[in-house]
Amino acid sequence: MEESDDLLLQLEQILENDEQLDEIGFIHPTQFATLDTNSDSHSLQFNTHFFWNKDHKLAISFEVLSPLYRAAVQKHSCARRNYKPIVRSCSKEGSEEFLGSEIDLLRHSKALVVLSPNFPTAWNSRRWIIKLIAKRFQNLEAIIRNESELVKKICEKFKMNYRAWNHWCWLVSYMTTQQVLDELSKLRKWAELHVADNSCFHFRRRLLVRVLQNNSTGKAEDTSFNEESHTCSFLEGELEWNELLIRRYVGREALWIHRRFLSHCWINKFANDSKLNMFLDREMQLVKTCLVSSPDEFNDILAQAYLAAAYFLWLSKLQAAPQIRYEIHGRLREAGDVTSLLVKISPEKTLFWQSMGI
Repeated sequence: MEESDDLLLQLEQILENDEQLDEIGFIHPTQFATLDTNSDSHSLQFNTHFFWNKDHKLAISFEVLSPLYRAAVQKHSCARRNYKPIVRSCSKEGSEEFLGSEIDLLRHSKALVVLSPNFPTAWNSRRWIIKLIAKRFQNLEAIIRNESELVKKICEKFKMNYRAWNHWCWLVSYMTTQQVLDELSKLRKWAELHVADNSCFHFRRRLLVRVLQNNSTGKAEDTSFNEESHTCSFLEGELEWNELLIRRYVGREALWIHRRFLSHCWINKFANDSKLNMFLDREMQLVKTCLVSSPDEFNDILAQAYLAAAYFLWLSKLQAAPQIRYEIHGRLREAGDVTSLLVKISPEKTLFWQSMGI
């Protein structure tokens, strides 16, 4: 076995043995001297100066990243080549050869996404395996939970990782209702610490769509379940949380984009309801308090005013029933000349703002 294959085996054993691993870092070789390598460490017995694993934390030396990556790519490619012909032969499904190939592909792809989180083929391999497993087993709860934890760790290590977030969004379709609710709950704290990460809020929107779909179809057999009341309460809580973040973290575009989604859901759901007036009153109050164009050191207040005004105009152009549009326009006129404010904030877009004026 080559040294690089040896290193990859060590890494894969660590990832497999420590299921609660919650932090991964790449460090300079000289930093290993400062780490505690006592006997209670989970590090393997050979080449311990390349890996350090203790208390569910993993450190990997920069010195071995290159050979590790090459070995992981080679092993992953080999596993894919071996697995494809087995998949084509349905008669071998469930055999030792079939299951062994799945395990190899999952193991090597996991090491690869840890080393290179933007490697698309490795993420696609994991989606491929999960789809095949879903055909054979009804209960994927444990698999999806472990896969979600893997993606979460990688998203924490490598911010705004499109491929990891995209994989996480894809997993939503395989989650149980309780898993979706759990993810929404856990993601709140994470989102509050990453208010500029639109990928995080995009994933949250996928979860919310799933919940709203379940509200309208999943509990029809429960006569005590009031779908409209439950949806109203759920959206109300999300809107209040989003407004709290908008007021606390001034000038963050991702928060306003998320509010557009929530507003669209509310208007579509309660188009012919008194709740629409309550919603519009709240939105106008929020917009008015954010339409402040005074300069500040980091231009956050100007950015907030710009985003609030843009949201304001978005509401005016929202595709809705005529009576709803009339109601929205009436409320918008109460807030004053938003077009002039937008021209003041970004004069380079004067013609565009004037063409969008209400």
